[in-house]
Amino acid sequence: MNIVDNDPRPHHYRFAHKVLADLARDLGPRMLDSEPEQGFGPGLVALWNNFGEQLPPADRLPSEGLNADLITLGRHRLLVVVLPRPAAPAEAYYAAVVQPGGADRCRYLTLELALNPFTGEPYTVLGEWADGSHLNLGPGPASDLSGFLTAVVDLLAEPEAGPTTTAHPGPPTPQDKPERRGLRRLFGR
Repeated sequence: MNIVDNDPRPHHYRFAHKVLADLARDLGPRMLDSEPEQGFGPGLVALWNNFGEQLPPADRLPSEGLNADLITLGRHRLLVVVLPRPAAPAEAYYAAVVQPGGADRCRYLTLELALNPFTGEPYTVLGEWADGSHLNLGPGPASDLSGFLTAVVDLLAEPEAGPTTTAHPGPPTPQDKPERRGLRRLFGR
């Protein structure tokens, strides 16, 4: 499928950025408890199709390629979702519900298609949904699963930003006379 420089397709975008993100927020670690006997594929396809039925027929997409697996990487548990191939910016290649090192909450990360506005060249962006907001975490890896998983592990290895103290500069030292440098001429006075 060709990449198009326009708005993302509603079915693809909303499924990755709304449906799955909301499930990750609402269910959290329960999504990672156990894999269904038949795998995640059939349930995920049913979720995709049921969501598609809420859209106009012209906006519905096939579920080709949609799948998911539970993965453990070191201390982290992940439900990694492979989405149908993206065709427009902001559509995701992959999504991951991540429980970092036994935390009681999960993070929801995506690897999204992006296009350079100057060259039209595709690249990826690593994104995260947190507290109802979409965060752009910067350029992502190549659009393969191993690159995405490596980026997730690297991200989890970074220390979380805690409270920081910022040194505020003191007031400027007063000058003998402020420089006026032509303000009267500038403002006609």
